[in-house]
Amino acid sequence: MLTSIPLSENPRGVTIYAVLWPLTGLSGVFLGLRIYSKTFRRRALWWDDYFIIVSWILLLLSCCTTTTNVMLGFGLHTDQIPLENFSVFGIISNISGFSSVLSVACSKTSFAITLLRLTGHNSWMRWFIYGLLALLNITHYLGAIFFWVSCNPPAKTYYPLMDGECWPVKFTIGFSIFVGSCSAFCDFSLALLPWRLLLRYNMFNREKIGVAVAMSMGILAGITCIVKLTTVKVLEEGDFSYNSLPLVLWGFIEPACTIMAASIPMLRHFFKNLRHSSDDDSAREHSRSPSPGPGGEEHAGQQREERFRPRHLADHHQQKGG
Repeated sequence: MLTSIPLSENPRGVTIYAVLWPLTGLSGVFLGLRIYSKTFRRRALWWDDYFIIVSWILLLLSCCTTTTNVMLGFGLHTDQIPLENFSVFGIISNISGFSSVLSVACSKTSFAITLLRLTGHNSWMRWFIYGLLALLNITHYLGAIFFWVSCNPPAKTYYPLMDGECWPVKFTIGFSIFVGSCSAFCDFSLALLPWRLLLRYNMFNREKIGVAVAMSMGILAGITCIVKLTTVKVLEEGDFSYNSLPLVLWGFIEPACTIMAASIPMLRHFFKNLRHSSDDDSAREHSRSPSPGPGGEEHAGQQREERFRPRHLADHHQQKGG
């Protein structure tokens, strides 16, 4: 029988809720607007859309599993967690980490596929993006698998009280830093490529800069990845449930930011159409307004003059007229 820990006894659990759920909802809003923008323009979804949808589903799974773990005591010291909770605590932790890592891979793969559609068939940039995709996915999928195979027997990865041996902590930290470094390199590379790509398009300079900046939001994901790398060493401190709070939070912030960054460029047409629709409504309202009759323009001018005249001068003018 599992024991639920009240949130009032787990302050770090409150912090986890305050970060994970708002980010999940906000990234979902960006994704929803992206999909709506495409369907509004009657554009079919492409592989980049499918990858980012899968990424958000994995992010939601990570959020739900981490929330469940908070109810079981995640955020407390290990010796404060009821022993009966350990039977599922470790499995849920592995599922959360596994889905979070795959969410990162899918979100960045989505943006890379978007850039592939803009490159030429024999362009060096196309092969460079292929190299980034290979590096990104190989490292992240290996990292996700390691959650389940880093101990002998494998069941010890999610039930630490079991007898057995696990890989040295230094190896886990080193590999995590390597994966994170590859991820940050891919972020910055994919964020800078749009500036080179857009030079070939016949667009106004202001529009080119706007599109390039929107497509370079991946820099934010790269920054979050670097910050996450600084938290990996908490694995050496032991007491993972209590000490891993910054690692868990930044491990979640990274895919959420990547989903939002990859969706921003797709919202350009949506807001552009929204602005044009607003301008059309204003034009229609203006065309319905009655045109001034004879002497109407003079009367309208007097009304505008009265409207913007200082109050004391207006009162003096009325007394004089009376």
